Amino acid sequence: MQDAISASPALSEPPIDAFKGAMRRFASGVGIITAGHGDNRRGLTATAISSVTMDPPTILVCVNKNGEAHHAIEQDGAFCVNILASEGEGVAMDFAGQTGRAGADKFTPFSWSILATGAPALDGALANIDCEIAERVETASHTVFFGRVLDVRLSDGAPLVHFDRKFIKLEN
Repeated sequence: MQDAISASPALSEPPIDAFKGAMRRFASGVGIITAGHGDNRRGLTATAISSVTMDPPTILVCVNKNGEAHHAIEQDGAFCVNILASEGEGVAMDFAGQTGRAGADKFTPFSWSILATGAPALDGALANIDCEIAERVETASHTVFFGRVLDVRLSDGAPLVHFDRKFIKLEN
């Protein structure tokens, strides 16, 4: 058994480094959250995505208020969560800002469709979950957007997973 690392409860500062370490140990699926139209399309790579309720179908996403996608989501009142397949590392890197592309240019190398809200839906994603904003909660640097699901498109395949700051490709 490994030695446990903990933040001392006596510290007056929040245990930010320990918290980051804990979150790196939480494996999660990878999504691209998209919003906007034409040259105003914006998106980001995210793992802070969760289902909330099945009836009505509702999902939440956590988006940094300083990110360019935040404004597009607010302005359109809608977003699409694109759950990446194992082959999606390239799109994940682009939308995480790791390739030098910015703004609407991030969309150029990939194929997109439109579902109910008009938000970009990535072709070849394991799932596209198209939502209108039902509610929003501001918390520190982020907004938690609750999306009422209007449309879903599914594909077969294995997921792309993020763990310890790396992408891991799972197989069926």
